[in-house]
Amino acid sequence: MLSNFAINNNKIIIKNTGEYFGALGNFEYNIGDKLYEFATMEHESFDKLKAYYNQLIDLVCYSKESYSMEIEMDCYFKMFQIVRACLELSPYTHFYTQVLIDIIIKTYNFYDFRTDLLFKSDFGISIDNSKYYPKEIYTEIEEDEYTTEILLAKWIQEIDKISTKKHNEYLRFFQTLRDLLIEDLMEKRCDLKERLELISEYSSNSLVRNLSIPEKIFLYETKRVFDIHYFNTKPAHSVFLDAKFKTKYIMEKPLSTKEKRLSLEETISLIKERNLNVEEVFELNNTEEQIRFEIFKIIQNNFTINKCENCGKLFIPITSSKNPYQKGRNDQKYCNNLYKDTGKTCKEIGALTKHKEKIEESLILKEYTREYKRMHGLHYNHQKKFTEKKFKEWSKKASELRDSYKDKQIEEFKNHLKSLSNLYYK
Repeated sequence: MLSNFAINNNKIIIKNTGEYFGALGNFEYNIGDKLYEFATMEHESFDKLKAYYNQLIDLVCYSKESYSMEIEMDCYFKMFQIVRACLELSPYTHFYTQVLIDIIIKTYNFYDFRTDLLFKSDFGISIDNSKYYPKEIYTEIEEDEYTTEILLAKWIQEIDKISTKKHNEYLRFFQTLRDLLIEDLMEKRCDLKERLELISEYSSNSLVRNLSIPEKIFLYETKRVFDIHYFNTKPAHSVFLDAKFKTKYIMEKPLSTKEKRLSLEETISLIKERNLNVEEVFELNNTEEQIRFEIFKIIQNNFTINKCENCGKLFIPITSSKNPYQKGRNDQKYCNNLYKDTGKTCKEIGALTKHKEKIEESLILKEYTREYKRMHGLHYNHQKKFTEKKFKEWSKKASELRDSYKDKQIEEFKNHLKSLSNLYYK
């Protein structure tokens, strides 16, 4: 099931304007952002996707069984709205949503459980029920490459009335299919998380950062970032992109049949006159290729996805730049998410933890911190005698004293610090 993808201004654009049950308009998302969101997607989001798929199943079934052109057309446009909602939840639902709708419609149109479409769409999902096994006859049928016109024709294709028993049988099949598709998508999420964690780990290495883009691609292929399920110590000499993704050039507004018959000079003049936009478009077959394609673009553009050293979750480093496509520094260790019920972000907790660890490791810092707390308490309780001005003076000199000693001089530091404190408060 081919779908068209383009790249523009660090955005990935799904170009299926209605074909293959895509959205009615192009769907855009920033490279890396949705990939990160998908890798960290919680179960609640998959529950939401299940609810959307329930709506799709009910809608398509109702449309096919309505036997009314008006109802069918109303359902047709409602279907696109749900598809859009699925894409907004995650663009990696694209192929799953398409195959679900395709199977529902063709099951009604052919009066058979069209599980063969799972294999034709490279999903590799099978239903463990002999009743739903694909029939050999359909494996030889070449499926239509849907345009909006063909899609609509399949949608409104007339069928014989079906019984309640048959409806319920179809419904159980579609629900089984729904669960398998979502389960497979969840597995993709886990695989992607592993890949991004590997990239995060390697990208923090200065040796990796100094590699060229082709060298990085070769390294990540060697380390199974692109083929995480297959242990391969001898990767192919050619980068996976050369063999997996077809590239073609398409126009946003194609020429009519009549215009295509114009002479060479007239055709060129027409292209210039209309300012027709020709885009480089990649043909992708499934969600796995969609994910690989975007990972390649992340590496190619040196985008960063880090793993938080506090909560362990993936995050995109924040940049202060006004350019939304310029990602943050590679060395950010903590994310800005609130950590559990602490009311603090991981970045705040990380800074405090790092400071505490530094104090625990240094005898000088430990002694200085103990004395600082004591003197601050004296200032708080005796503000007339030990004024804020005096406390600040003491704090400045104590900091200078702290920085001038090493741990092996701890006893000397203690005596000097005690003398300083006595000077300011007896």
